[in-house]
Amino acid sequence: MATIFSDVLTQLRKDSGFATAYSFYHDNGGAPVLKVSYRKYLMMEQGKILPVFDRLRRLSFALRLPAKSTQYNSLVIAWLRTMAGEDNYRDVLEPVISPKAEEKAGSPLHAALKKSMADNKYFMTPAQLAAVASSFDTYLCFVAMSAETGVYTVDELAKSLGLKKPAAVKAVKALAGAKILKEAKKGSYFCPMAAYSGIEAPSLQLIAPELRLKLREHERQLSASGNTEWFSACTLRADAAVFKGYMPMLQMSVDAATTYGITSKTAKSALYIIEGRITRLRNF
Repeated sequence: MATIFSDVLTQLRKDSGFATAYSFYHDNGGAPVLKVSYRKYLMMEQGKILPVFDRLRRLSFALRLPAKSTQYNSLVIAWLRTMAGEDNYRDVLEPVISPKAEEKAGSPLHAALKKSMADNKYFMTPAQLAAVASSFDTYLCFVAMSAETGVYTVDELAKSLGLKKPAAVKAVKALAGAKILKEAKKGSYFCPMAAYSGIEAPSLQLIAPELRLKLREHERQLSASGNTEWFSACTLRADAAVFKGYMPMLQMSVDAATTYGITSKTAKSALYIIEGRITRLRNF
C-alpha cells in the first residue's frame, strides 16, 4: 500500500530521469553506496517500509536533489508526515516546521528543459566513474569519445588528442573494461553513451573522497590545457539564503549548453568545457 513518502520518492526518482527502481538502485552503485539492499529499497517505493532518517541524506544525493530545494524539502516533509501520521504531523510538527524551500521555482522553460534532458540521460555507475578517473589520459579519452557517435581507431584517437599510442591503448582498454567503450571491430571503438542527450555522473557526495580529488585534478588539468574563449564575472553582496535561489538558474544555464553539442566531427568542431562557479569571498 502506497504512503505519502513512497509516492513522493517514486515521483522524484522518475523526475530525476530514472525510469525504474532497478536502474536507480544499480546505477547509483547499489548496496555499497545506498547502504540498503535492493529488496528493501523496493519496499520503500511500495510503501511497505520507511527508511531510517539517516538514509534520507544518501537518497537525496542519489536523486541529485539540491540541498534546501523544493524537491529536497518535499522528500523530508513526506518522510515526517508518514512517520508521524497526518494528525500528529499537523498538530505537533507542522507548527514548528517551515516546508518553504529557499530555492525559487524555475520558469516553465527551465522545467521543460530539465524534463527533456532527464528523459534521455545516461547514468554512469560509480565503477565507470572510477575507470574514467584512473588517469588523465583515460579522462581525456572519455571526454572526447562521449561526444562522438562514430568509430575511432586507437591511432586516430591518439593523433586527435595528442597522446602517445601506448597511453591511448591503455586508456581505451580501461574504458572498454568498464563498458564505456565498445569494440566495433578489432582496434576500433565507439561510445554508446554518446547517443544520449546527457551523461550524469554519480553524486560527488556518494563517491570516495580520493576519487573526487582525482576528478577535480583531471578537470583542472584539462581546463588549463585549453584557451579561454569567453569569460564573464561580477562581484556582489547578497543574502546567502536568498542568493541560493540563483543557483538552480545558473545550473540550468550550464546544462543548456548541451543543446549545442554535436556528436560528429565538422570543419570547426572542438571540445569545450563550460563551468559555472560561485565563490564566497568573505562574510561581510
